[in-house]
Amino acid sequence: MSGERVRLMDRYGRVVRDLRVSVTPRCNFRCHYCDPLGAGAHEPPGTLGVAQVGTVLRAATALGMTSVRFTGGEPLLRKELPAMIRIAKGLGLPDVAATTNASALERRLPELREAGLDRLNISLDALDPGVFREITQGGDVARVWRGIEAAVDAGMTPVKINTVVMRGLNDGEIEGLARLTEARPFHVRFIEYMHLNNARASDYRQSFLAGKDIRARVEAAYGPLEPVDTDPSAPARLFRVPGWAGAIGFINPVSEPFCGACSRMRVTSDGMLRPCLLTDRELELHSALAADDPVEAVIERFLVAAHRKVASGVTSPTERPRTMVAIGG
Repeated sequence: MSGERVRLMDRYGRVVRDLRVSVTPRCNFRCHYCDPLGAGAHEPPGTLGVAQVGTVLRAATALGMTSVRFTGGEPLLRKELPAMIRIAKGLGLPDVAATTNASALERRLPELREAGLDRLNISLDALDPGVFREITQGGDVARVWRGIEAAVDAGMTPVKINTVVMRGLNDGEIEGLARLTEARPFHVRFIEYMHLNNARASDYRQSFLAGKDIRARVEAAYGPLEPVDTDPSAPARLFRVPGWAGAIGFINPVSEPFCGACSRMRVTSDGMLRPCLLTDRELELHSALAADDPVEAVIERFLVAAHRKVASGVTSPTERPRTMVAIGG
């Protein structure tokens, strides 16, 4: 491929700008919606190394991608994460982010910032310590909160807080989490529970709470929300309580699919390129990474993946060969 930067576009005219790179399926939490059975306890064979991730990022930037988010599992469990961030910034990627449960963030944030990390999404599914322990199957919310405070102190604003809402488990936390935006410029985003944990269909439907109902609870507590300007390709629709410092977002992939504006692809930690979170099509990258010209070979994989990107993913309950922890958030 010639040296000029091109745009990666799928068959439906959607430009792929954002890459999610899972660096490990390991996690120290076992959240019900992601890894209820503890499948993310071990590193699988074929986990991509730093140099291989760097090759993938070089291919992505050659195709005009401008954003990379490192995910997991829990990405902070990979000691090499700062090296991967440093490669991304060295390639000129303007937006380098990570999604984390923040349990190790207080300790690791200085080296991540030094490497060039721009932004953070932090998973926080409850404020009540007991509810938090239940939904994460053992997590300590105090450690997570110390990580959030460290991010704020480091000037990483706005800190985006992600909450997956499950009826009967943490839906009683909605109002308290929304209120975090009253005095501080957090972006608290409520996410519909997706069937990515292979729960029984009946259990999933019983636990699902639609975004409109989550919003109704926020407005019942704090009054009508006013819209905030939002990037149309972003998954969250943002609002605020008038006069409050932060924003409240709703990510509704099930009740209001936003596939038509999707700009993302994913690379799993074991080296599979996934065009769509909610469809099981994958292309292996290891043979491309072993090629004589690995960047060019990975570029070709991206082009094939773009052609295979579907118009919309499958949000209804179905048996999936990979659950969320193995795909990457």
